[in-house]
Amino acid sequence: MQEGGAGEDDGVLVLEVPLGSTRVQLARRRYGDRSQLWRRGPGAQLLHEGSSPPQPTDALSDDCTLSPHAMVLDIEEAAPRPGRAAALVLRRADPRRASTQAWRLVPAERAPAQRMACAHANLCVQPEHGLVGLQPGARVVLGLAGAWRGAVPPEQAVQWRTLRPGSGRLAVALSADGPTRCVRIRDRADPEPPEAEEQPAEAEGAREWGLAVSLAGVSLSLVARWPPAELLFAQFTRLRLTAARGPRSAHLALSVDSMQWDNQLTSAPSPVLLYCLEEGGALPALHVSLELARAPPHYNALYFSHLVVALRPVAVRLDERLVLLLWAWVEGGGAPDAAEPEEPDEAEYETRRVLHELTALHAARYYFALIKIIPSQVRLSMFTAGKLEGELGALKRRLGLTFIRFEDAAVELEPFVRAHAFDTAAGLARQLLRHFKDELKWQAAKILGSVDFLGNPLGFVADVSEGVSGLLLEGNVGALLKNVTHGISNSAAKVTETLGDGLERVVGDEAHEETRRRIRSAAAGAHLAAGFRGLGLGILGGMTSLVKHSYEGAAAEGMAGFLAGVGKGLVGTVTKPVIGVLDLAAETAAALRETSRRSGGAPQRLRAPRLAAGGAGGAAGAAPLPRYCPALAEGAALLLALPAREPDERFVAYRTVRDTPHDIRALLSDAYLRIVTCKHGPPQVVMETQLGNLVSCAALPAGGAWFVELGVRGAGAGEALRRPRVQCDSAELAAWLARHAAAARQLHHDRRHTLLPHADL
Repeated sequence: MQEGGAGEDDGVLVLEVPLGSTRVQLARRRYGDRSQLWRRGPGAQLLHEGSSPPQPTDALSDDCTLSPHAMVLDIEEAAPRPGRAAALVLRRADPRRASTQAWRLVPAERAPAQRMACAHANLCVQPEHGLVGLQPGARVVLGLAGAWRGAVPPEQAVQWRTLRPGSGRLAVALSADGPTRCVRIRDRADPEPPEAEEQPAEAEGAREWGLAVSLAGVSLSLVARWPPAELLFAQFTRLRLTAARGPRSAHLALSVDSMQWDNQLTSAPSPVLLYCLEEGGALPALHVSLELARAPPHYNALYFSHLVVALRPVAVRLDERLVLLLWAWVEGGGAPDAAEPEEPDEAEYETRRVLHELTALHAARYYFALIKIIPSQVRLSMFTAGKLEGELGALKRRLGLTFIRFEDAAVELEPFVRAHAFDTAAGLARQLLRHFKDELKWQAAKILGSVDFLGNPLGFVADVSEGVSGLLLEGNVGALLKNVTHGISNSAAKVTETLGDGLERVVGDEAHEETRRRIRSAAAGAHLAAGFRGLGLGILGGMTSLVKHSYEGAAAEGMAGFLAGVGKGLVGTVTKPVIGVLDLAAETAAALRETSRRSGGAPQRLRAPRLAAGGAGGAAGAAPLPRYCPALAEGAALLLALPAREPDERFVAYRTVRDTPHDIRALLSDAYLRIVTCKHGPPQVVMETQLGNLVSCAALPAGGAWFVELGVRGAGAGEALRRPRVQCDSAELAAWLARHAAAARQLHHDRRHTLLPHADL
């Protein structure tokens, strides 16, 4: 309200409540006087600041209740009376008096002025005596407004002015501008114009594009340069990739329905390194979502809005040899001409760390508003190698690693979550590694309960629990017996095998240990036969241990070696038969375990390991990687499956020369020509010829069939030349066998007469 004839600021009259009173009157404005300050309440009330206890600002929001001690603007009487004005006073806030305690400004038609009114119609705030009462000290009443159309009388014109600019209702939001956190404050009642929040103009010519790719499958192969071997074969099925780029961001999403990583080492105890479990249901095996935001120019950083990686429950079956080979591959591929790695110097470690941190100041940094790495349950297994020789043994000693054999440890890893992460790639990798190392330490009890030397007690409990659940829920007695049998036999096999390996280390007979390893590696599907062979090996080793070790010690070191050999032989006389008995018990339990094995175990390899050295047996370090051939891979696997092969024998060629039902196959290495059949399951050698004794090979027809005639020299000097024949299904197969046999013979002679450089030169 404003007095007539006064200036804009001097004649302003405001609503005031004198100290110690509840009546409302007009007074000249005094800046900051609490008796003239009012605050909007949650129910459109006008809260008098000078008569109410202080309250925090957030207590007056719309979703909060007003304090019962708050004094708000109201009328003096219980309700307005017709034809009579009601004086304005202060009352305590009461939701039952909402009609006279809720106030609003009512704009007039075709006039900028406003009236202040409550819920009752035709009533507005004005001085007690109209225009005459528009002066300081006059009481303020709620009376009839008169005609609502037309101009607003000066004594009824009311404005709400704030003590400070703005409406007093702010919206606060926290957002990220790259690595900088921005606090955005806006006035809810008076938002900023749109042009004030406009982003910088986009570069001309910026276009949006999107890409969607769907593939049935993708396979990746990891091959080591030296020694030449395929380490991993990973297959990802049903891939869906979507990518989009806009003016300010780029988005990438990858989904893989299923995946399997095969361990391609030929002597691996587990042929699969990683595969998906059935517990995941219809969830994708791998889901990756990444959004890249546009960084400011001249910034040595990349801004990512989010990075989310989610994994389905998987089983990871680690192999000691594969872990070491992967480590050697990461260090530099293990090339034969590579320099020996230097031993780490502890005195230089701190200097290198400081230099690395100094150089990291100028390294590219990565900002992630959100990082989520979400692994599900991981069934972890570790298979150790009996003996590591050569470079792998030296690498293990240099790294100081010790592996413990365990199987199917159910590990639950907490997700790795970071918000507003800003660091170098190395720093983020260290955080990720530290997080999962700490998580594995918390799961040490589960891993310890799955070790072999304890008989995998957690696995036994899981088998019994599953059997009891099947009995109680489905009444399946057979499932209970099968699970209990599997649990007992699995624990017995692991304990006895661990005891046998421990006693073998006590004996220290490398030849005996290698023979045991070959017997066990050839025991797939024939555990009982392998157990009896192990028992026979133990009895024979015990009978000959004293004589063998005494002779070897005397030949190597004289009398001192003889005495040491006698002691070693006496130990072997007792322990080797015990080892044989343990091998028989372990293989018997393993056979019982295989017969009671549950469905849904570890899958088989997707394909045979790649022949990384090529079909000619040349130096793989310099030769290009050959294209994968299923026939060559099958032939190399067949050569490794033969029990009576030489350790350094290398594969050359392989082909089936007679199809079913005969199933005759030609297998060529750099030392032998073998005719093999797999008609009865395991490979059986029908004919074996050393390439050094092969004189000739020729394809010839006879009796309507095609044969390859081999000229084989006898072992003795006076023996005649033998000419065995190998029948083939076609002339093309006969010509192939004759040609490749001649090439293998020439390769054998070349390798035999090649002078190799000495290691000391």
